[in-house]
Amino acid sequence: MSSLPVPSVAVLIPIYQNHFSEVEKAALKQCFRTLDTYPIYFVKPQSLDIKILLSEFPMARTQAFADDYFTGTDSYNKLMISPGFYQQFDAFDYLLICQPDAYVFRDELPYWCAQGYDYLGAPTLHQEEFDALPAHQHQDFARALATHRLVFNGGLSLRRVKGILRYLRIYNTLFPAWIGNEDMLFSREATRLRLLKPFIKLPSWEVALRFSFEKSPAASFELTQHSLPFGCHAYERYAPDFWHPFIPSLS
Repeated sequence: MSSLPVPSVAVLIPIYQNHFSEVEKAALKQCFRTLDTYPIYFVKPQSLDIKILLSEFPMARTQAFADDYFTGTDSYNKLMISPGFYQQFDAFDYLLICQPDAYVFRDELPYWCAQGYDYLGAPTLHQEEFDALPAHQHQDFARALATHRLVFNGGLSLRRVKGILRYLRIYNTLFPAWIGNEDMLFSREATRLRLLKPFIKLPSWEVALRFSFEKSPAASFELTQHSLPFGCHAYERYAPDFWHPFIPSLS
């Protein structure tokens, strides 16, 4: 992986406030330490003053958007499906969305960008029974991932700028405005609507699991033969005990 060229990718950390938990601060430090080869942006509300945060992370860049996009989950979803958001970063080939509750273990961005996916995130299922399956139920998790229509979670996700812009242009031409979670538009909706399938390149669940874990991390770890992914998302929410040996700030 290290022999691949440095990709054209920006790391985007969406924030709406200045205050972070100790676990989130540790994740931010890990992100800056691990991905310092790439430009890293705090994506923030226009009015939010982050001078203190920038004093702690002086290498960070900032990109502001209207405050209205940061009032809650619905408004954030609108930002993430806005063509204008991606056009703001069209100098880059790829964007890595890394929310403060995501954790990056190592730099694999050259490898993942080289795979050419338009959108890539942890494979997840909305049924609660699959939130925290133990290791011995890994085959149950595999069967569920193979037989259900998946969402590739957006909290830690890699997006090809041109591919996402093309997909949004086609979707917005053919269908009413999307009002759900942004990651559902780029994954489950893309596989549900036959017309859209040719216009976005998505991974298999097996590949996506090598990129990131979210729900059922213990079962996921079995399915990857005890290999940690590039990163993970919502590790405090789903089976945090599993993550204690791998994320020091949780101990």
